[in-house]
Amino acid sequence: MARHPAKRAHVLALLGAALLIVTFGTLAMQLGNEMARHGQIDRQSVGSDQFIHSVDRAVNEARRCHFAWLATRNPDNRACFISSIDRIADARAGFPAVERLQERLNRTNTPSLDQARTAFDQIASWKTAPEDALRRADTDIVLGNLDLALTRLSSADTEERAGRLADMLRNTSWQKRLDVLGIIIGVLVMITAGWILDRTSLAAARAEARNRNLALQLRAVLDSLTIGVAVFSTDGELRHWNDRLSAILGLKEGFLRAGLSYDDLSAALIVDGRPLLEPLSHVERALSNGKGAPPVVAECKGINDADLELCRTLFFAPDGSVDVDDRRGFVLTANDITLRLRSERALGEAQKLRAVGQLTAGIAHDFKNLLTVILGNLELATEADQSQDPSRRQRCIDAATHAARRSETLTGQLLSFMRRDRPAPDMVRPADIFLLTAGLLARVIGPRITVECADASTIWPVQVNPAQLESALLNLAINARDAMPKGGTVRIQATNVTFPAGVDLLTLPVENDRGLRVTSDSSPLAAGAWVRIDVTDSGCGMGPEILQQLFEPFFTTKEEGAGTGLGMAMVVSFAHHSGGRVVVSSAPQHGSQVTLWLPRASISAPSSPALVKAEAPAAKTALKALVVEDDPAIRDIVATILGLADYRVSEAADGEAAFDLVTEAGNHYDLLVTDVQLPGPLDGFRLAHLLAERLPDLGIVCMSGDFTADMPRPAAAPQNARLLPKPFRREGFLKAVAAVMGEKVAS
Repeated sequence: MARHPAKRAHVLALLGAALLIVTFGTLAMQLGNEMARHGQIDRQSVGSDQFIHSVDRAVNEARRCHFAWLATRNPDNRACFISSIDRIADARAGFPAVERLQERLNRTNTPSLDQARTAFDQIASWKTAPEDALRRADTDIVLGNLDLALTRLSSADTEERAGRLADMLRNTSWQKRLDVLGIIIGVLVMITAGWILDRTSLAAARAEARNRNLALQLRAVLDSLTIGVAVFSTDGELRHWNDRLSAILGLKEGFLRAGLSYDDLSAALIVDGRPLLEPLSHVERALSNGKGAPPVVAECKGINDADLELCRTLFFAPDGSVDVDDRRGFVLTANDITLRLRSERALGEAQKLRAVGQLTAGIAHDFKNLLTVILGNLELATEADQSQDPSRRQRCIDAATHAARRSETLTGQLLSFMRRDRPAPDMVRPADIFLLTAGLLARVIGPRITVECADASTIWPVQVNPAQLESALLNLAINARDAMPKGGTVRIQATNVTFPAGVDLLTLPVENDRGLRVTSDSSPLAAGAWVRIDVTDSGCGMGPEILQQLFEPFFTTKEEGAGTGLGMAMVVSFAHHSGGRVVVSSAPQHGSQVTLWLPRASISAPSSPALVKAEAPAAKTALKALVVEDDPAIRDIVATILGLADYRVSEAADGEAAFDLVTEAGNHYDLLVTDVQLPGPLDGFRLAHLLAERLPDLGIVCMSGDFTADMPRPAAAPQNARLLPKPFRREGFLKAVAAVMGEKVAS
């Protein structure tokens, strides 16, 4: 990592200060030592000089007294000479110090020292016989030699002292120059360090100002967000947050504060006894796993009933962070998605309305076809009755009846598809379905298309809803017809297939180079016994762009209004509800093949009866029925059927009129047949509840076009009421009546 400029400045400043301290300290120590050494030598030199001068005075006094005694023989001069000789002899003990000083200065004057030492020794010997010294001829010579030697030593010592002072002065000047040089260098280093510090401080101030401005901008941005943000440390303490967080979470003002623990926040966010936030232990486990942990997103209802989207994200700062604990943590964001969900619901409603528009156009087309079949055959049946041709009349009536049943199946399929209901399955033989639909397919598809239904007498039964299977084959045949505008062939055949292990249907062999294939479920088909039903056409085929969208609801290649786009979606829904699959194989100019894979029915499953007509129940002339229906035609049909079953029937157009009839009859009715959608304040369910309270043994049958055979029972329906979907046939209606009246219908 690169060294910061401030650190360089600090290092230079320390170096400069250290240089100055070392320079001043070293020079001061050297100068002190030199001065101490010279001071000691000077003190010794001064002592030596004083010794020499004192001895020299004693020598001069002894010579003067000696000359005076020789001239006058005065006893005072004799005493003066003897006293001087004694002082010189006594001073002899200090002469070794003079010798040592000369040796220390390394400048010894050997002749003078030897001469002085000899003279001291001779004079010291005179102390025992001073009288002899007075008369000796060489006394003055000895004293003169000592005086001369001392004079020479004193002169040499003075010269040495002057030289030492000069040397000390020279050494001091050199030290001053070094001192000045060291001071200059140290000052330059300090100035450089100060300049770097100044530039660094300026850069740091600018960086701090930028960081402060950036922090203010980030804070402003954080507060301007429409989502709430909270930053937590690794130990779950709140560090930063924005003002929006409290409003979104529905917290009291001032609840969020620095250092607030994550557990305290989680304890405040509890709805219906369940916390909205995940436990802190989960977050700590994710932090310990490292940077690979994905964000955790959850949608929930807040304490203020707002729809919330909570997201927890881990963060890992760069390695340059000062504090290791600041490098990791997690961020909690809260987004109020109430408006978004409303918008999505509104968009869904708009898309639903658009789909309803497309569906209405397609259904109108299909119903016009069915109504054309019904009305045309009824008209032909009337003409056949007039021409006394009963066989043709019966064929026309059967064709009209079948078309009516097709319209009933179509409406039931639409309701089942929109509600995702699952029709009740039954054991069905494909041979029976092929027999029933063969003639209808020939009339619906037209003369230009040849319909071939292979023999299915050996095909295993399947557990499906027969009407759904018939409708699926019809939808596939109609799609095949539309793919062959110039005519062609539609072939329907079934095959028994057993797989010992799971198999991918897309890996099975293809026919006629139909290499483009899609399946409604990409998972392998389970092992077992399966019935394969193929609907193959010789039309134009389909490309990959069509196959990709083939199973989508409302997708159609027909002109607008010419189809619902629900045919293939209904086939897929039927196959999935039956536990099967749909596979489509096609290629441009090679036709298409749609394969239904349906599981084989269990042998123990009951077989479906062909068409069982219910006989009228045994006559009960004392039974009284009330029919409530706002549509006069349907009311008349219901009343007629009940009248033929020997019921005494009363009719009403709405709930209020029906209630009045029951009151007028003295609350004596055995059966209530009512439509659910009635005008006025009393609908069919409310009317049934009111009459059931008055007549506990009343049998109730509720009719509605919104009912399907396997839809969930409405919560508002009376518990003992029988629900009858519209449209219904006479035998189905009588079965419902017999069920609520406790009667058995003869087979």
